[in-house]
Amino acid sequence: MGFLDDAKKKLGEAVENAKEFAGDATENIKGFAADAQEKIGEKVDEFKNGDSNDGPSDQA
Repeated sequence: MGFLDDAKKKLGEAVENAKEFAGDATENIKGFAADAQEKIGEKVDEFKNGDSNDGPSDQA
């Protein structure tokens, strides 16, 4: 049964590694989303204040 025990141990290690990877990925995504939300908020504020120079002008 040594083979099965070894396989079970390696599977357990793989599961733990996957959980750790998923946790790290979740934190990275949360950070990215927070940064994006902040930048979007800044652009909305610029638009509301008429400070936007990035978009098309209203000149006809």
